Amino acid sequence: MKRDGERGLALVVVLWVLAFLSVVFTAFTFSMRTELAAASNFRQEAEAYYLAEAGVYRAAAEIINADRNVPPDSTFYDALDERWHTNPAAYENVALGGGRYWVAVTDEESKFPLNGQLTPQYDAMLRRLFSNSGVTDEKLVSTIVDSIQDWRDADTLHRLNGAEDDYYLSLPTPYRAKNADFESIDELLLVKGMTPEILYGNVGTPQRRAALEAQRPWERQLQPGEYLGVARHLSIQSSGKVNVNTASPEILMALGLTAAEVKAVLDRRMVTPFKNREEITSLFISISGGGRQGFTIVPGGQSGPASQQQILASLNQMTEVRSKSFAVQSAARMAGSRLTVRVAAILRNDGTPGRPKLSVRLWSLDPRQGT
Repeated sequence: MKRDGERGLALVVVLWVLAFLSVVFTAFTFSMRTELAAASNFRQEAEAYYLAEAGVYRAAAEIINADRNVPPDSTFYDALDERWHTNPAAYENVALGGGRYWVAVTDEESKFPLNGQLTPQYDAMLRRLFSNSGVTDEKLVSTIVDSIQDWRDADTLHRLNGAEDDYYLSLPTPYRAKNADFESIDELLLVKGMTPEILYGNVGTPQRRAALEAQRPWERQLQPGEYLGVARHLSIQSSGKVNVNTASPEILMALGLTAAEVKAVLDRRMVTPFKNREEITSLFISISGGGRQGFTIVPGGQSGPASQQQILASLNQMTEVRSKSFAVQSAARMAGSRLTVRVAAILRNDGTPGRPKLSVRLWSLDPRQGT
């Protein structure tokens, strides 16, 4: 009986040892599988990153190659039909090194220069831009625009509807006015009067937003309190002038153009891009016959149009037909992987016509990684 008891005890010990070893083996196997998956993901992410980086440099090459007089490219202007912008073979689903990349290039000069010179033209453009985006309260428009300028200027005196340190230090979470240029579009949320809805839009559904964006600014019927957002029309990397060959209808209206003039610009540049500012002013004179016709009051209750002389003077100060800064967004994925890596960059061309000189002004890894 004693020997049988010892055998039973030994069996129990053996079973416990086997169970323990089984747990250790299972944990080890799980750990190894996890480590192998992590290593594989790291490798795929690294490969996808460099593939996305290759997409950025391909865009840089296209920007350089477009700066020459080989149709559709030209040294006289930068337009949306040039290869830096429209080039499916170079940008769309390009196979390279065991993966694929996708690239989109936009013109930073097509947007409003948020850090532009603080002039009456700058003030007027901002007011029109906010008004056309759905900010119908003129007092709120004045508050935002004046506060943007106070945020940037070096003094501590606020404009009529603006704000300086005395206002910002009275907030529940106090801070001071920056008294310098903006470093990001998000920084606008610190400015008096600005809200996320005004900056990024609050249209209820994607379908509603798509329908509104498909319309021209003067055709839209925004509901009270409905905003399309202005962030997509703003740039902190722009050289300070707007390229009329690439600007959106919203930016063209912000420049002070009437609905008829905006339509004329869009129709003309689809056929032949503008080569200089004189061609722009000649177009306006030809369609207006010396006066300004076809003006439609835009949402927000703006007053009537400025005189033609005022608009032409503003265009000479605020417009250009060439671009220096380009935003590049590149996404890449390795074959068989669900991981997508995105890289965003701002490329600046400080060269002369026919002799480009490209530099990287901003480089960031887009945090929206994944499938």
